[in-house]
This record gives sequence, C-alpha cells and structure tokens, in this order.
Amino acid sequence: MGTNERLRKTAAFVLPLALLIATSARAQFVEEEVFVIPSMMIECTFRPAGPELSCDRFGPRHLRFVLGPSGVAQMFNVAADDECCGADNVLDFGMTWSQGPFTCHSARSGLICSREEHGFSIGKKVVMVY
Repeated sequence: MGTNERLRKTAAFVLPLALLIATSARAQFVEEEVFVIPSMMIECTFRPAGPELSCDRFGPRHLRFVLGPSGVAQMFNVAADDECCGADNVLDFGMTWSQGPFTCHSARSGLICSREEHGFSIGKKVVMVY
C-alpha cells in the first residue's frame, strides 16, 4: 500500500470524526440568554463567554450586578434613564433559572442569584453582593 493510499484511508476516517466532534461542540454551545422577573423591575443577561451573569435593577436608582466565573459579585450605579425590559423570557415568582455555574431564584421580594458561595440579592429596598 502506497503513501497516498494510506493518507486517503486515514482522511476518510479522520475527517468525518472531526466533523462529528465539531457539530457536537456547536450543539452544546449556549448563546446569550435574557430574562426578566414578573414585576419588570429586574432584567438579567447570561453570557456564556466568561461566563458572566449581569442583572439590572431599574427604577429611581439604576443598579447593575455582575457575577463572573470567580470571585465576589460586583454592584455598579448606572447613569441611565432606561426602562425595563424587552425580554420575552419571564422568570415567574417561585421559579428557578440555571445556566452554566449560575442559579437565580425569582420571588415577590426580588431576585437572588449565585455561583457557588458568591452572588447577589436584589430587592426593591435592600440589595446585597457577596
């Protein structure tokens, strides 16, 4: 068997296998996801790159909470008059959302999101990052 014949047989086996692996990897990739809570006071965006979860609390004091792949959550004041929310995906009160390392629980009192022992709690009057 010549070198060209061996290369053709190897390519005939390896190429379909490589395509199968690439297709499986794409199928598991999660795109950016946005959800809101029913009060339309909080909108969250999950970005798989990182990964990162950020949630905005709208109102007189617009706050943004960001939880990355490691470390404590961060809270930022946002200078904007934006109103909430354009998402079709509503996380009803009492429901839990989970993606990647993050989990959020929606309640009438607000939203609690965490990654391992770090996270944030967003309410109308009380907010906390940890």
